[in-house]
Amino acid sequence: MNEPTGGAADPATILFNLPDYHVVSTTDTAGRRQVTVETNQPPGCPSCGVISSRRKERRLQRLRDIPVAGPVEVLWSKYRWYCEEPACDRLSFFEGSSRFVGKWIPG
Repeated sequence: MNEPTGGAADPATILFNLPDYHVVSTTDTAGRRQVTVETNQPPGCPSCGVISSRRKERRLQRLRDIPVAGPVEVLWSKYRWYCEEPACDRLSFFEGSSRFVGKWIPG
């Protein structure tokens, strides 16, 4: 019996070089293509470093269009997480990534 030695790479990794993200959805409406991605791992609190396990809410953060066989708008489904460390002053935080610095579309 043959057993796979590793899982198949996610489209986010293959297309956009985002190994810690996975594709949640794709749409193509009137020639406007969108790909929504989200992180694979819960983040640590930026203040205390404790890894969170409870999501509070989410928002879509638009990235600049990426030219992949025509324009593609990538949306990052960012979650606000609760900090579960009682001694931490930060109650919640949005996940962040240095990978996307300067690549946001305002608005």
